[in-house]
Amino acid sequence: MSKTIGIIGCSGASNTGAYSDIVARKLMKSGKAKMLCLARFSIDEKFSEQMKKEIDEYIVLDGCPINCAEVIMKKAGIDTFTHINTTDFGIVKSKTPVTNEKVEEISEFISKSISEGIIKT
Repeated sequence: MSKTIGIIGCSGASNTGAYSDIVARKLMKSGKAKMLCLARFSIDEKFSEQMKKEIDEYIVLDGCPINCAEVIMKKAGIDTFTHINTTDFGIVKSKTPVTNEKVEEISEFISKSISEGIIKT
């Protein structure tokens, strides 16, 4: 039986947030993960509880070291997840332009991690 993987991107206003959002959407479109709304986790306790039942593994993709997505997920009572930050891929907040090459690099890293089963459960 396959596991349901949820991906939550910070989708912040900077280039790093754009990377997070684009990568999450790419993985959703490829069928590798179900993209979930970060903002909803912060305001909808019933949604958070429902997702705890439906999602087997979470990938939290933050854009910068402020780690908004990680903080929101923990406040929503979800603290077991794989946390990835776009800055871990050499992206500098407010400086590195958004490129397809970097999107592919991050997407491939996450896809490979899913395939190899190294996403935390």
